[in-house]
Amino acid sequence: MLNSRAMTARRFRDMADVKTWNDEMVARYDLDRFHAHPSPLVRLVESRRVARIFALLAPRPDDRVLEVGCGAGHLLARLPAGRAVGLDLAESLLARTARRIGRRAALAQGDAGALPFATGAFDRVYCSEVLEHVVDPAAAVREIGRVLRPGGVAVLSVPNEGLINRVKTTLRRLGAWNLVMRRADYAMPERMDDEWHLHAFDLAMLRSIIPPALRVTRVVGVPFRACPLRWVVRCEATS
Repeated sequence: MLNSRAMTARRFRDMADVKTWNDEMVARYDLDRFHAHPSPLVRLVESRRVARIFALLAPRPDDRVLEVGCGAGHLLARLPAGRAVGLDLAESLLARTARRIGRRAALAQGDAGALPFATGAFDRVYCSEVLEHVVDPAAAVREIGRVLRPGGVAVLSVPNEGLINRVKTTLRRLGAWNLVMRRADYAMPERMDDEWHLHAFDLAMLRSIIPPALRVTRVVGVPFRACPLRWVVRCEATS
């Protein structure tokens, strides 16, 4: 079920198997710890990424906005406008989202590759650092296009895995990894990228899974275009 650019040889029997594995990853890697990362560099990249996502999304007060893969609700809590809906595969993360944001969003449990919403139900959809975790990211992006109304906006964010790994290698060679990343007091293991990421994204791979129904209108590298550790892409629904 995984494509040729997958990071792991893991095979899944069915969706129940996927969910069991994902629940294990959720329990192993604390998203709250990541969003409060001790490294100023990581916090800078993440703050810029979130700001870019919402700037490109540009939700209006009456827009119906969906986050695909809302995790523990860190981005939903910062959504600047719109009537929010969050979806995640893990019930434990949805429970944490509910505690974080209260009644500010409706929440749904489901698979990104088979969204439980009507065609054209949303004005805005964003999917932040999720596609690398799903078995079939192309199916997830097609579903995002399906649930968008014509003229609606989707914003997709993925890690630029190759550049991230080169930066990690350079920091280790220079003996600066612990200094820059502040690993000494941080509990989340480094293996998350290898273990929870099913796909190694770059911009070309992200573009390759965007269907014709979504027209790319803007591509942003984060924190900077010259050093794109993250790619954020804005699309408009054409039909």
